[in-house]
Amino acid sequence: MSDGEKEKDSGRGTISAEERETFKSRAGEIDRRLSEVKARHAPKPEARQRGEAMGQGLKIAVELVVGVGFGALVGWWLDKTFGTQPWLMIVMVLLGFAAGMMNIIRTARRMQANAEAAQRSAPAVNDGHTED
Repeated sequence: MSDGEKEKDSGRGTISAEERETFKSRAGEIDRRLSEVKARHAPKPEARQRGEAMGQGLKIAVELVVGVGFGALVGWWLDKTFGTQPWLMIVMVLLGFAAGMMNIIRTARRMQANAEAAQRSAPAVNDGHTED
């Protein structure tokens, strides 16, 4: 190797303490800015809870409509098959309604149990009132 090549390779792979500190401060600044951006774009807890509640409400409504609709469809088909119009359709619509209501009650109980479990696990908040 010539003397010129040795000079080029001599500082390779090492950084000074000042450069290291500059790098650490820049990395810290980037981390801080990234955290700020993530905090701004994260959904607010109220919005997330509202979305979950709307999803549960839609699920409940769909379960009732599907129960009644399926009952009506099966009842219509049975009436056409056996010639008992409209009695089997009425019975099946009522059974579909009952099945939909059972699903709604089951979902509501599950939601209530989850809410009670979350309330038990949440830390108690002191609102300034004292118990005697």
